[in-house]
Amino acid sequence: MATKILLPIDHTDDRSWKKALPVALDQAKFYGAELHAVSVIPEIIQLPNLPANYGAGAKDHVRHAIEGILENGNAANVPVHIEEGSVYREILKLAHKDGYDMIIMASSKGDFPNYEIGPNLARVVRNAHCTVMVVRD
Repeated sequence: MATKILLPIDHTDDRSWKKALPVALDQAKFYGAELHAVSVIPEIIQLPNLPANYGAGAKDHVRHAIEGILENGNAANVPVHIEEGSVYREILKLAHKDGYDMIIMASSKGDFPNYEIGPNLARVVRNAHCTVMVVRD
């Protein structure tokens, strides 16, 4: 039984949420669970020619985009987490730290041998402490 569900969303790829968001909402309703969304911004490399606050507005931009996706998907009340770093590591860290017992992720189109299992999804499935539901495209 799930009590807390985590839904990773990439605001630049609608395949990450088009099918997974409705499934996550159904699962949360079925279990009476909390649903949370997470988006991970890859770390910006600090180069000597970039100002110290380069990318400072990225979290606000991504949060706004994710909130728009959720609002359009009838999930406006879903809390949003914006993390920064390695996608799969940040998903796993958040899931473990905050006690999520289910992660729902969308598959992605890929080439042989992965087909629909991208590297981030594969690592989350292999290393998660909880159930991972893969929503195939």
